[in-house]
Amino acid sequence: MKNLAIVGFGRFGQLLYRFFHKQLPVGVVDPYQAVKRKYRKVPFISPAELTEYEYIILATPVSAIETVAEEIRDHLAPSTVVMDVGAVKTYPLSVLQRELPGEVHIVGSHPLFGPDSASHGFNGHIIILTPTRVEKSAFQRVKRFWEQQGVEVVEFTAHEQDRLMAWTLALTHFLGRALVQLPLPETPIATRDYKFLKNLIRKINRDTPELFLDMHRFNPYTAEMRKALAEAIESLKSHLDHLQKEID
Repeated sequence: MKNLAIVGFGRFGQLLYRFFHKQLPVGVVDPYQAVKRKYRKVPFISPAELTEYEYIILATPVSAIETVAEEIRDHLAPSTVVMDVGAVKTYPLSVLQRELPGEVHIVGSHPLFGPDSASHGFNGHIIILTPTRVEKSAFQRVKRFWEQQGVEVVEFTAHEQDRLMAWTLALTHFLGRALVQLPLPETPIATRDYKFLKNLIRKINRDTPELFLDMHRFNPYTAEMRKALAEAIESLKSHLDHLQKEID
């Protein structure tokens, strides 16, 4: 891989830049002037310069993927590999297939790590890759690139991943966002499980509300998950309320 462009310089884009710019030339596209003023040593480029880049990672919110695709589609070389990194796959990949030129390679990805968990490197982490519209040789280059970082590569289709993530990711974040609203006390007699729960809530709520909303809005399987969760909670609550009445 001769070079890489990162579109979006939020927390995840910054993480990617911090590790990759030591290995190969990296350019960064971000529309916000405040970001550019804050990171003056970062090589920011214009969308028009993306034509010079072999590999482009869209480190943007899922909700922004259509706007981003429209902004970059006229500035991509035919052999460019474009990869998203969102926690949702069916929606952004359908947008990229529709908006980007047919000769551009598209690979979906979901890194199962972030700025906190991978602060010391990517080694030992997992990334899910979804080959979407890509030649086998180009996909193998993408796969090899991540494996060289010490990342374990797992392949799923977009729908397989969204179905699993509705439970393994969106459910966890839903509970973390809900429980943060409760007056959970700090106490010196907290159990280990309670401390784990409090720590999980803190960790989840460090992520942006936008990330949480996007993983629920754009994943076609999260509504089913929320419905099942609400029914399970109501069933358990009703059972306990009934037992309580027997005592009262």
